[in-house]
Amino acid sequence: MMKLIRKNGDTGENAEKLLSKDYILLMAVLLGQSFMNSFFVATNPLYIARLGSSTTQAGVITTAYVLAAVAIRPVSGVLADKSGRVKQIVIGAIICTITCALYGFTGFIPLLILIRAANGVGFGAMSTCTGAAVADVVPKKRLAEGIGYSGMSSTFAQAIGPGIAIALIQGDTLGEYKMLFLMSAGICAAVAVCGCFITYERRRKHTAAFAGTAANQDATSGEDVSPRADALPGNEKAPEEDSLPENTDSAALPKAIFGFEYAVFAPVIVMILMYVGVGGGVLSFLTPFARWRGISNAGIYFAVNAAGVFLSRLVVGKIADKRGSDIIIIPGMAVMIVCVALFPTIKSVTSLAVFALPLGLAQGAVMPTFNSMLFRRCSPARRGSASSAYYVGIDTGFAIGAPLLGAFADAFDYRYIFWVGSVFIALALVLYLLAASDKRHNARLLRESDKVNAD
Repeated sequence: MMKLIRKNGDTGENAEKLLSKDYILLMAVLLGQSFMNSFFVATNPLYIARLGSSTTQAGVITTAYVLAAVAIRPVSGVLADKSGRVKQIVIGAIICTITCALYGFTGFIPLLILIRAANGVGFGAMSTCTGAAVADVVPKKRLAEGIGYSGMSSTFAQAIGPGIAIALIQGDTLGEYKMLFLMSAGICAAVAVCGCFITYERRRKHTAAFAGTAANQDATSGEDVSPRADALPGNEKAPEEDSLPENTDSAALPKAIFGFEYAVFAPVIVMILMYVGVGGGVLSFLTPFARWRGISNAGIYFAVNAAGVFLSRLVVGKIADKRGSDIIIIPGMAVMIVCVALFPTIKSVTSLAVFALPLGLAQGAVMPTFNSMLFRRCSPARRGSASSAYYVGIDTGFAIGAPLLGAFADAFDYRYIFWVGSVFIALALVLYLLAASDKRHNARLLRESDKVNAD
């Protein structure tokens, strides 16, 4: 069981509480949005085929969803930093509720493309702001740990969601598909309700209002009228100052392009290259590769892989918080390279499961560590943009990798997908070592500091 309070071995003092009401609600939001996403990923190609349309049209619909999510993330990140995260979580969930409900009631492909693109907008905004909100409510010293734990709800949904969806459409009738999409809409509606009960931003505004009043009264009367914790709504303690987005003057913030600070670009490019191999390769083509090998039960891969992700998330966050990102990311990416390169040797369900576990352990270690890295390297006032950058890296790698590696499969065979994918992950590791590692980043900061001091 996860400990709510962790002891500090050096001082014996209690570490800050990790679980809070808002943190738990955000985990519920992550669970709901991941269920919705996994339902569609597992069944959308089957639904389009049931309508009598082609696999190419199913691919276009998926591309519309991914591109819409990628396009909205930078905008959502900037807006989240300016006006708050929770409002966009609720709005995004409402958009997803409407689009999921409408999806099963038309067979007109152009309209389905528009609906799915709108769904991507809602999901992109919701997931971007959820990631930033998690970083807001997690204690600074337990950032990687908190992000890792929160992601376990997504892992759970991704492990069982596809199986639930496929079980619901066993008869392959349009009525069953409508019921599945309406269930997705209900889950998104529940996410919107959860969002309405996330209160940390309101408490922050309330605290700021008290502080403003106190400053005015202090200036006129000289009395100490600073706000007390027990004066806050619900008698709840306000979150740390550094755990909240700051309304910092933009002139005082580091330079940015499209809202992204320069510090995120090297890690995001690494993520894109890595996800070309992992997302565009393994995730996109695992099922057809398994069938090509004569393996009918490819679902075992997703279950075992999810178990590996879950297990690694239990421990790697604490390690990253104490010892930095390099000790997690470098060996994790090395494991990915080996597993993906050896994937073509799989010939049975047993060997599929054997490869799924270490790859899941590596993914569960590397991805949340990248997420916390981006939050650490960006200003607290730009956590929305940092969250956006993280998801843009994943989505872009997936969008590039699927068609690129699919072309290798068409030209040769499925084995080349994994061989080429492992090369991309190797390139990502080299780039990380040269430009994005903690060691390089800290050296760069030291040089900049020395230059400022010299001037």
